[in-house]
Amino acid sequence: MKITEAEIFDVNMKSEVSEWKWNPVVLRVRTDEGITGLGEVALAYGTGSSAGMGMLREVVEQFLIGADPFRVEYLWDIIYRQTFWAQGGGPVVYGAMSAINEALLDIKGKALKVPVYEFLGGLCNSGLRLYVNGWYLGCTEPEHYAEAARKVVADGYSALKFDPFGFEPDGSWHYPKRYLEPEKAKRAYERVKAVREAVGPDVDILIEVHGNLGVTSAIQMGKCFEEFRPFFYEEPVDAMNVECMKKVSENVNIPIAAGERLYTRYGFRQYIERQALDILQPDIGLAGGLTETKKIADYAETYNMLVQPHNCAGPIATAAAVQLDAAITNFIIQEWLPYRPQSYYAFVVEPLEHKAENGYFKVTDSPGLGIELNEDIISQYPCLRIK
Repeated sequence: MKITEAEIFDVNMKSEVSEWKWNPVVLRVRTDEGITGLGEVALAYGTGSSAGMGMLREVVEQFLIGADPFRVEYLWDIIYRQTFWAQGGGPVVYGAMSAINEALLDIKGKALKVPVYEFLGGLCNSGLRLYVNGWYLGCTEPEHYAEAARKVVADGYSALKFDPFGFEPDGSWHYPKRYLEPEKAKRAYERVKAVREAVGPDVDILIEVHGNLGVTSAIQMGKCFEEFRPFFYEEPVDAMNVECMKKVSENVNIPIAAGERLYTRYGFRQYIERQALDILQPDIGLAGGLTETKKIADYAETYNMLVQPHNCAGPIATAAAVQLDAAITNFIIQEWLPYRPQSYYAFVVEPLEHKAENGYFKVTDSPGLGIELNEDIISQYPCLRIK
């Protein structure tokens, strides 16, 4: 089997649904046997999707066309060594490598008629516990958070995550300063308190900070949040300095989670070895793909660390996360975004986000990643074809 063609879709939805940027970059790889594979560069949000698309184009042109898609690890290593920038890397180059890795495994799974998790060691978890993100958009007052949280619980979920710092009283979004202003600190505390009181003691709440606090403020707020028993405290400080994260973890009695902006086993190594985190959150579409994230999870297990794949990109990224979750023994919970506008999911057939039941996703044995493009919808977006 050989790769004969690739398509890269620029699924830019910003003007369609909201003021929030949303731009998945989708890869479809075609072979001479008619089998196709899907992948996604997980730079759909923030700044950088066009850079990811450009990198993906160059890597596909230079390394993928004419290659044997079954040589998954070989191709990862060749790309890592011969692009020059991957040996140092970041989300743009590793995002491209991740999408390729996902697509190759999707092809291999379809060809052999098995799910991708079989290549990652086989099924360990058939039912995946989920936590919901994206449920609190537009919330400003504590009672708004409480009302929205009650709806999540009514929909059957027993865990939910939110950033209590971002939204201003006027509805605008501004990240906090390193030194947290007292007014913003009080507002965040009241929001978390309102959510805990609304959902009761048996629902898990997960607090996200997006890496924006300084160490002192992160510790102060973490100590304030301890009374609400959060499931974890995510990126209380940014991940550029492992010692800062470790200092927070040593001074706050809440499990610390991070990893969406760490890449490959090399980027995670110091966090694992220094035990600066309790829960690792590699993003499969940025950290190097499924095989690389499996290596991260395996190494983390030697230090009794748990893994919760980060997942805020598109529905192909969700399908990839499910395959990893199914195959690792230190999986704890999966990030899920079921409340986005319907157009966010429409470019695939039967998105997994709509198949959760009572806060869990039941893993199936569908070949490959278990997801396909909706041809009517995906054809509406710009497509770069490479042969």
